[in-house]
Amino acid sequence: GCCNDESLECVPTEEFNITMQIMRIKPHQGQHIGEMSFLQHNKCECRPKKDKARQEKKSVRGKGKGQKRKRKKSRYKSWSAPCGPCSERRKHLFVQDPQTCKCSCKNTDSRCKARQLELNERTCRCDKPRR
Repeated sequence: GCCNDESLECVPTEEFNITMQIMRIKPHQGQHIGEMSFLQHNKCECRPKKDKARQEKKSVRGKGKGQKRKRKKSRYKSWSAPCGPCSERRKHLFVQDPQTCKCSCKNTDSRCKARQLELNERTCRCDKPRR
């Protein structure tokens, strides 16, 4: 939504999670269905922008030599308590249902078997079969 005044910004006041099934197709590797969660804004309202002078000062300052650009974190946190992470180290291997906080593997057993590997459900990795 848009606010009528430049000093105001639209801020979500009510939001919920949506989980969608996404089919990923990779050439020569096949396809697999995974889930992605998105934050849907239900209601928004116009609120004063944060200190504008401070924001402009930040944008002028560039990266220092040898420093990586920091990723932007989500500006608005969900009002409900967030779920704990599925794994501290290998977050990219898991998908999490935001309603139940249940973790499941992005890899599927059939995807691992197509590569002559087995799905390790504890780590969510495709491992060499044990003999």
